[in-house]
Amino acid sequence: MRTHEHGFSLVELMVAMTITLIVSAAIYGLLTSGSNAFRREPELSDRQQNIRVAMDLVARDVFNAGAGLPTFSQVFSISDPTGGACTGSLNGCGVMGTLGAAAAAARAPGDGSDPLENTDVLEMVAVDEQCPVHRVCSTTPAPGSAGLFVTREGVSRCMRLPGFALLTDNTSFAVQPADAVTGAVTPCSGGSATQNGNLTLRVLEAGFRTPGPSLLTATDIFLYPGRVARYQIAPGNDPADPTLPALWRSETGRYTATGAVGPEPGAGGTDSPWQLVARGIEDLQIEYMAGDLLWRNQPPLSTPTQWNSIVRQVRITLSARASAANLAGETTAGGGAPPAVRGQLSTTVTPRAAFNELQMGNQIR
Repeated sequence: MRTHEHGFSLVELMVAMTITLIVSAAIYGLLTSGSNAFRREPELSDRQQNIRVAMDLVARDVFNAGAGLPTFSQVFSISDPTGGACTGSLNGCGVMGTLGAAAAAARAPGDGSDPLENTDVLEMVAVDEQCPVHRVCSTTPAPGSAGLFVTREGVSRCMRLPGFALLTDNTSFAVQPADAVTGAVTPCSGGSATQNGNLTLRVLEAGFRTPGPSLLTATDIFLYPGRVARYQIAPGNDPADPTLPALWRSETGRYTATGAVGPEPGAGGTDSPWQLVARGIEDLQIEYMAGDLLWRNQPPLSTPTQWNSIVRQVRITLSARASAANLAGETTAGGGAPPAVRGQLSTTVTPRAAFNELQMGNQIR
């Protein structure tokens, strides 16, 4: 009897192998997609968290800009004192091209806003309203000059020394570095040294442009703890990614608390005024709106009695990136920025001081 052996034909074997390969490829695609999503979501979550934290801090400083200053004060700095390519402008002073041409074109609608891709610098002046005001009783030196200033009240503990002091006669103001006096205390005329306060005020180095008249002529001079909040983009000093930028903040502008020109953000040093806000922030764009309701790249020059010259709104746009390797959805921005998953956050803030001034001037009803 002949025995017949049954098996797969070559055609059947090829069909089975093809089906197996198709199923295996589908399973591999699902596993790869899940793995990419597992890697991508934490990176995106970190990026969103960084940009929200940064935006919250910038928006709070803009909201408090001008607090405690006279009406029509130039709250937002216009001239950039660092010189070089950024002379005469705070905006457009950062790394070129981090935003990308397409996003830059979408952001600039042709109404006066910034048409450039360069990152901006934001600088504004305010006082610490939680600290009591100090009345200056010394007649010399003139505000804006260095010397000993005697106040009728003792120096409050909330006055951080060394730090910035803001002198105002309610019509103009000047910002100066302040430090405690060592040795004997000088009293006010007709007062007691135990009740008075003494401060040594210096002049800022390298020609800081005080946003407003630097010479106060009134006899009633008031002293507040001052703040010159400044934001700019610089390398984030991340060992894992040296090219990763970051948003930096200083409460004394580009100066140290003693008035000396400080290092650039990210340069380090024990006297560096810069604090790292968030890594991964690669672009900062600032636009200003005055009484003509047009967005501008630069704040208008504040002019006394001209209500339309007061900055009514500030539009802040932050761009951040997640730059881990091989993330799905990566894009390439201009200026040689590496591929990354990018996102933007924008908000508009009305400075509280400007709103109060416009309301007192019957400009808002």
